Amino acid sequence: MTGRTTFYRFGRNQHLFNMTRLNLVFVGCLLIFLPKPLSGQTKKVHENPITIGQIITLKSAVLKEERQIYVSLPDGYDTLTSNLPVMYVLDAEYRFGIAQSIRSYFNITTKIPQTILIGIANPTKETRQRDYLPKAYGGEAEKFSEFLSEEVFEFVQQKYKASKKRYLAGHSHGGVFVVYTLLNKPDFFEGYIAIDPSLKYIYSEGDTLLNRELKDKRLYLASSDVAYGYLEDVAADMQADFAVFKNRLYQTREKNNLSFKIDHIDDDHGNSYIHGFSRGLRYIFNWRFE
Repeated sequence: MTGRTTFYRFGRNQHLFNMTRLNLVFVGCLLIFLPKPLSGQTKKVHENPITIGQIITLKSAVLKEERQIYVSLPDGYDTLTSNLPVMYVLDAEYRFGIAQSIRSYFNITTKIPQTILIGIANPTKETRQRDYLPKAYGGEAEKFSEFLSEEVFEFVQQKYKASKKRYLAGHSHGGVFVVYTLLNKPDFFEGYIAIDPSLKYIYSEGDTLLNRELKDKRLYLASSDVAYGYLEDVAADMQADFAVFKNRLYQTREKNNLSFKIDHIDDDHGNSYIHGFSRGLRYIFNWRFE
């Protein structure tokens, strides 16, 4: 009786011992086959930020307000011994990144020259309309032109390796300002990119302004399908007014000798900027445009 009891106790302990050995073997196998910790988990990762530019605040005496200027310098800028042309981009707060990416990509894939990219941001929607639209539209584009010529151009010339060759790109209201500047201040820029502007009040002024000599200027002018966010009658008016100005350009080209490209982008008003800036950049720099 005692022997049987002793055997039972011994057998149970042996079973527990065997199970413990199996568990230890299983855990050991896991430790062997578990992946080693990644080096990044045990060592500090070296991180470099992706930087496309910087934002500088200018205090404008002309506009009597502070304005943000976006600046992007091309690769190798620090080692340059010559000055670069400057591309000015309106609506910088939401178009500068697009323009910077396209410019940088073209520096790799084409022979478009390196440029300093300068963006001008709008503090509010109201200031955007005030600055970009001419008097005929109810705006103060003349004063914004003064801000550019007396303050922004001077700032860029003094701070950066900038040449006197300048280019301007704008969309919608910004496109109106581009065309207005070509007609009224043609010496400000060498090339003009105007994407899907509303030209209802531009062409009446342009009847005489387009007669001046514009031989060394290049204009890329694009319309779009307008579509989203617009009533059908508004879209029809924009396209009709665009056609009137387009005809005026063809009628006066022998007088002014302006080099221009009229384009239509098969996309809506908002997205036309992506295609328009890309195509416009190639045109104003005369790079293999089909």
